[in-house]
Amino acid sequence: MKDGGDEKNGRGEDEDQEELLFAVKAAEQSLTGGVSHHMGEILGFVEGMAPFLNKETLIKIKCAICDHFSPSFFPGEGEYTVVELREYCHAKEQPLHHLNLFTIAKCAEHSREAQRRLLELAGSVVEEDLRPAFSGKKLYDRNAFASYHLEYRTVLERGRVCIEFGHQDDAGFVGGGIKVCILMRIDPGFGKDSAKIKAVQTYGRPVMVVTAARQVRRQMEIDEVLMAIAKKREMEIVFL
Repeated sequence: MKDGGDEKNGRGEDEDQEELLFAVKAAEQSLTGGVSHHMGEILGFVEGMAPFLNKETLIKIKCAICDHFSPSFFPGEGEYTVVELREYCHAKEQPLHHLNLFTIAKCAEHSREAQRRLLELAGSVVEEDLRPAFSGKKLYDRNAFASYHLEYRTVLERGRVCIEFGHQDDAGFVGGGIKVCILMRIDPGFGKDSAKIKAVQTYGRPVMVVTAARQVRRQMEIDEVLMAIAKKREMEIVFL
């Protein structure tokens, strides 16, 4: 919030936050003999808290862009058929409600770069692989009783990026029941199907998870195309 003094001086929250971050960096550089453990904790807290107001905002904004964060987690090792819906940090191996504001504020386990790479990979798959492979294919829309030229929509979700097959109409994009998700780690959001993903996962290689009805897959003949793409790009693949 801005108070009267801020408005009169022409200062806003963004400027105050930038000044606070600048002060932290300046303090780190000016301290002789390096930063002690306790001072590092304090500076880390101040730097982490600068853009945020409370724990709920922290979790919503800061953790939403962290690849180690998930809205659900496995309650026990290997129990892939049971998913408890709680916010969980994979890096710290604890539910977020067990972490205090201090711990979350100074958490540096962000992976914007990883998400950017996933988005670039998905975009490359669409333009270089899917469009050429399915250029002559049409997707049948049962609701409209008509076939349409294929279009694709890329959606970034927490820890993964999904490519949806569909078509465009006057209302916008209409999904066609085929989704290809690319992820780097097992996502509890897949529930009981997470065991199938773990079975094919190889460390360091992305996994292509295909969700589509068998009838649609047969109609579109997508299995061989997607397996060829996965082999070419050194990805694992699993059909759900």
